[in-house]
Amino acid sequence: MRRLLHLLALLCWPALAQAQVQGVMLDAPVALPDLAFHDETGATFTSADLKGQWTLVMIGFMSCPDVCPFTLGNLEAAVAETGMRVRPDNLPKVWFLSVDPDRDGAFVSEYAPFFHPDFRSMTGTRAQIDRFIDATDGFYRLLPADKDGYYEVQHSSAVSVIAPDGTLRAKLQPPFDPGLTAEFLARLQLSYRKEKTQ
Repeated sequence: MRRLLHLLALLCWPALAQAQVQGVMLDAPVALPDLAFHDETGATFTSADLKGQWTLVMIGFMSCPDVCPFTLGNLEAAVAETGMRVRPDNLPKVWFLSVDPDRDGAFVSEYAPFFHPDFRSMTGTRAQIDRFIDATDGFYRLLPADKDGYYEVQHSSAVSVIAPDGTLRAKLQPPFDPGLTAEFLARLQLSYRKEKTQ
């Protein structure tokens, strides 16, 4: 999968400044491990919550200066466009997973809803975060802290597209055009329905 994403990035490199569909449908669904995330209010987000709905999951951290807020804003626009192409019960849910629980854990639930009230943000133990990252071929790294204890976080920006059966089906790489991305997601849903009726 990593080779496929790198190829996609190379093909799209000349047009990265323009929003487009930088998405790839995976050759085969990827089963995800059991997940158990939470926020500071006591709400939990588990593998069971992925079943029966489409879910878009991005990783990041709340003090991210650019990639995270841009991608969540991009997702808000793409989901709004998708709502004009699919039934309301097929509208994707959006989850933001913080890979920086030490700094974000106390108020993580407040982040994603800032971009849309239906978006959810969560975090988890390092083991749970790493399990999801490994399964989705993602990446993050906490850089060494400076003398004041401040540290940066590097992370992949791809958005995981998870089907109602709880499997990873596609990845989206921002920036993406909302209308074209909505078409991509609608086609993905159609392909999924055909697969399930065969």
